[in-house]
Amino acid sequence: MSTTQFWLAEIDQHGNAKLTDGPHSDRTGVEQASYLFQRLGLGKGKIYACAEVILTSVEAKSHGANEEALSALNSIGLRP
Repeated sequence: MSTTQFWLAEIDQHGNAKLTDGPHSDRTGVEQASYLFQRLGLGKGKIYACAEVILTSVEAKSHGANEEALSALNSIGLRP
């Protein structure tokens, strides 16, 4: 599975993106959303960007997770 989405993203003070409006099938949808936010006064003082997000399948793998700590947490009831 691989899907591409386009989102209007708010950029924080550290340059990190927070997905705000979407998903859109192309950049045009993001630009229209940005325009609407601006015209409605919803984005005052905020910085926006277009985020192209690629969704792919994921398989859970430990990659060196601390199994001892996980077992200890699970033993005290923090199991999902």
